[in-house]
This record gives sequence, C-alpha cells and structure tokens, in this order.
Amino acid sequence: MKRFENRVVLITGGGTGIGKATATAFVSEGAKVIITGRRQNVLEETTKKLGEQTCFIVGDVSKKGEAKRIIDETIEKFGQLDVLVNGAGTGAMGPLSETSDEVIESTFQTNVFGPLALIREAAPYLIESKGNVINITSVMSKGVMAGSAMYAASKAALDHVTRCLAAEYGSSGVRVNAVAPGLTATDITAELRKDEQMLGIFVAQTPMGRLGEPIDIAKTVLLLAGDEAGWVTGQVVQAGGGLML
Repeated sequence: MKRFENRVVLITGGGTGIGKATATAFVSEGAKVIITGRRQNVLEETTKKLGEQTCFIVGDVSKKGEAKRIIDETIEKFGQLDVLVNGAGTGAMGPLSETSDEVIESTFQTNVFGPLALIREAAPYLIESKGNVINITSVMSKGVMAGSAMYAASKAALDHVTRCLAAEYGSSGVRVNAVAPGLTATDITAELRKDEQMLGIFVAQTPMGRLGEPIDIAKTVLLLAGDEAGWVTGQVVQAGGGLML
C-alpha cells in the first residue's frame, strides 16, 4: 500500500514550481490531489499530466471568501481532507521606499492571510481525519538582506503562525508544520537567477553548493505529512541546502 493511499491532499499554488512537484509526489504515493491557483490554463495542463487522481479548483487565496469556497468544493468532491499544503505565495522584493501600499497589502494577503483563512476553514475536516497542515515559508524568514523586508516579514509571520496553530490544534490531533525552501529553481526566482553575479552569491552561501529543485522541497513536504512524522508538530524545517542556517 502506498503511503498516502485513500488520503485527500489540497495544495494551493499547485499548478507550477514547488506546488506542482509536491502534487506529483503525492499522486505517486497514492493520494487524491486537488490543486488550486489563479490561472485555469496552467491548472488544466498540470491536472492532465498528473491523471485522474488529480483535479483543480480555480481560486485566489488572497481574496476574502475564497478559502471557504475552496475548502467547501474540496469536501464536495471527495468528502474528506487529510493534508493541506499552503504553497501559494508571492515573492515581491525591493526597497521599501519604492514599495506601494498595494504591494505590501497583497504580499501579506497571499502569504499570511490566505493560509490563515484556509487553515480555519479546513480545521473541522482535518480534526475529523487527524490530518495535518504544511505551510511553505522561506529561509528568508530568518535572513537579513536589503530589499527583502516585506517578503521576509510575511514569511516570518507564517513561521510563527505554524508554531501557534500547532499549539492550538495539537489537542485535536492535527499537526501543523512548515517547510522553508532556500533558493529554488521556480518561476518566482526566475529574475534573480538571470543575474549570474547574484546567483553565484547565493550558491556560494549554500553549503551544499547548488540551487534547490522543486522536488527537493516536495520530498520534505511528504516526509512531514506522512505517518513517519506523526510526533512532529510546530516545526519549521529548512530545505535549502544549508542556506541561512
């Protein structure tokens, strides 16, 4: 029997990058997977590749009311929820002096408010299944770098959400953990990776000497979501090759 057979997994931001790799990994281990995102064409393409164990819900987790709709549709489709992966995120960077109120607000809506609302709406079903939550944060939540204040602060907030909700839901049998990627080869880091000098700096500061790949993060998510980690909660596990330890 595969590790996640008969389990239902919801992955936000599941159409590309880390979310797509995570969806692929869960499907390979027998799970039924729902992916969400804003772009229907991307979700359709990913779902087609992953096969009949996968379906999608178009949704924007930064918008009020979307969390409830996404969770309601998940339960309508499968009748249960075992794992919630909060993978949707935005990586806006830049000097604070050049950052608008709208960008600050949208960053926190996507990276913090959306996951909070999704966990709240998913909680009754996760309690029923004794399931768990995996939040995707970032090693930048602990790092200090000019131009990163808004993004790093939003991910640091999600780190602490993870710890606080682990305490809140632990007595109900629900675990809450996070995975903090380092620099990973995804669309969100494409511009940075085009800058060879900056890329070289990041790789030089990574003890394992390379960029992360989405599958590196996906494997860590599955480890935390599985029964093998059944006594692990409230942890932020860095999956960044040692970057910003």
